[in-house]
Amino acid sequence: MHLTKVTLKNYGVYRDKVEFDLTTTPEKPVILIGGTNGAGKTTLFESILIGFYGQSYFDKKTTRKDYEKFLGHKVHRYLGTTSAADSTSIIVDFKFYHNGEVDDYTVDRTWYDDDGRLIEQLKIKKNNKRLDSVEESQWQSFIEELIPKGIAKLFFFDGEKIVKMTEDDNEEIEIKSSFDSLLGLDVVEQLHSDLRIHIMRNMKDNSKSIDTQYNEFLKEKEEIVDDLERLENSILEKTNKQEDLAPKIEEIEARISKIGGGFASKREDLRIQKASLETTRIVLENELKSLLSGTMPFCLIPKQIKSLETQIKKDSETTKKQFEKEILDEKLGQVLAILDEKTLWKGIPDESKLKDSLNSKINKIFDSKKSLKKDTENLFNFSLLESTNILNLLKNLTIHISKLDKDSKDFDEISDKLNQIETALSNAPNDDEIGPLISKLNTLHEEQGMIKNEIEHLERKITTQNTYLKIKNSKIRNIVVDQHKDKNAGTQAQLVTKVQKVLDEYILKLKEKKLQLLEGYLLEELQKLLHKENLITKVTINKESFEITLYDKDENAIPKDLLSKGEQQMFATGVLLALAKTSGKPLPFMIDTPLARLDVSHRDNMIEKFFPYASHQVVIFSTDSEISEKYYQQLLPYLSRSYAMEYLPAKGKTKQHLGYFWNDKGERIIAV
Repeated sequence: MHLTKVTLKNYGVYRDKVEFDLTTTPEKPVILIGGTNGAGKTTLFESILIGFYGQSYFDKKTTRKDYEKFLGHKVHRYLGTTSAADSTSIIVDFKFYHNGEVDDYTVDRTWYDDDGRLIEQLKIKKNNKRLDSVEESQWQSFIEELIPKGIAKLFFFDGEKIVKMTEDDNEEIEIKSSFDSLLGLDVVEQLHSDLRIHIMRNMKDNSKSIDTQYNEFLKEKEEIVDDLERLENSILEKTNKQEDLAPKIEEIEARISKIGGGFASKREDLRIQKASLETTRIVLENELKSLLSGTMPFCLIPKQIKSLETQIKKDSETTKKQFEKEILDEKLGQVLAILDEKTLWKGIPDESKLKDSLNSKINKIFDSKKSLKKDTENLFNFSLLESTNILNLLKNLTIHISKLDKDSKDFDEISDKLNQIETALSNAPNDDEIGPLISKLNTLHEEQGMIKNEIEHLERKITTQNTYLKIKNSKIRNIVVDQHKDKNAGTQAQLVTKVQKVLDEYILKLKEKKLQLLEGYLLEELQKLLHKENLITKVTINKESFEITLYDKDENAIPKDLLSKGEQQMFATGVLLALAKTSGKPLPFMIDTPLARLDVSHRDNMIEKFFPYASHQVVIFSTDSEISEKYYQQLLPYLSRSYAMEYLPAKGKTKQHLGYFWNDKGERIIAV
């Protein structure tokens, strides 16, 4: 993996859009980002992890309310006002190498203000295209599978974490919490669980007996769990329990996410959506049938329908004119009859001549109104009412076509959604697969807030109890094999048992091999980082407790409390670096305030022997007092680029400078 760019918009002290180019070359693998306290370098450091992991970024379990409160402090506020930006975003661009191919990814996490509540929107692009190969609800799981958080925290760390490890003397806890991720044991444990479930699902004949025995062992397992809880409860008052339970909760949540916890959590919603969509589809189907059973088939002969419509209109016009002619003929007869009445002409001279003239003119007037040709006839001989009804039916065809088109599209969309829901429901894990994990997760949440005081002693107890649990699981597998060895299910059980034994052997051998690698890498890093030559010549790690033992050149054990404070910090740094190398993941190193509490000799070692060679990409966040002008000159040959963050109090924002506090000549060019 190679980080290429980080873009912040209205995040923390960064106003508007600020971009950081983080590309490096093999010859110059280092990026140096400087700034005084409050200038925004730590904000930039943590923004990359928040961009990747969102709410799951924090070491402790964080509620949505606390997450929104945290983000509320990160939305940029305008100096001298009470207003804040409407939205804030973190965009991380990186390259990921897999199977000989390089893909460009963009993770865009944006938060919008919705009436006082921050709404988060996650977008992922692969090679500049939306990541459609993964369902949107599973994008966060995709990121955490691509870059596991348990591994990433080995590569992204700050100086305070080193100090805390030193002060708490808990390096072995750091190893233990990271080891499952390093080995991929979470995947193997899931396979163990899947195989056991497969046996139980395929049992026949004596399945009730097997179930009874299984439940008995399950009850014994629950008693062991109760013993563990009582053991933890005995020291609840001495210390805080949350920090110890947080890694376990994260592990279970990761396993739930891997097997499709997102699908399972929305299964009921999907079923409700399915029922609603099926009802809507039935209504649409009936409407389509109704449309198609009416006049809609006439749409198949549009030319004939157009001709029919024209002819009916012509017939209607002819009929109207016929009615007009009949009415005019009738009125003409009435007028002529009146003209023939003698009383009308009484006292008028030359009556006959005037009468003929008047009759002639009236006839001409009526004839001019009779425009109907004698050879014009109706083709269909419909009545006006029938013609009007038929024309209305033909006119409604256009409306029906539009409705048919809309209903057909709606029907297709609903059918597609139903297919997607069917696929999602089929992908959702069964309750017997995810239920135990959810139950265990809920139990851990209830226990959260308490921690073990005597950590080493308690972990030995837990290891013993876990061994008992493995024995119970082994007995369950043996019972299944013994009682079903002559049946198909028994054959499967035997095969499953063999596979599980192979997995157990694989885990043991993998542990041994990885611990050997870790011992070698840790010795190598300590010999680089510690300024005393031959101080440590051998390192061993207990495979059960993960306790680290250091040896001098005479193979005498060196108690860690005999190391100086600086040496202890170098030891803790070496543990993290060795774990990162053991992971085999080519991730960048990001280190915040790495030299704050180191003495001069150990600082020299970090500058000369670690930073230029730690990884293909090393991003350092430092103050000008840590990476001073002297150290800057030493790092210069390995720098691809550098930035300096300057906070402007008058404007209430940070200004980004390309270049560090000094130029190549050692002259200060940026004030702090």
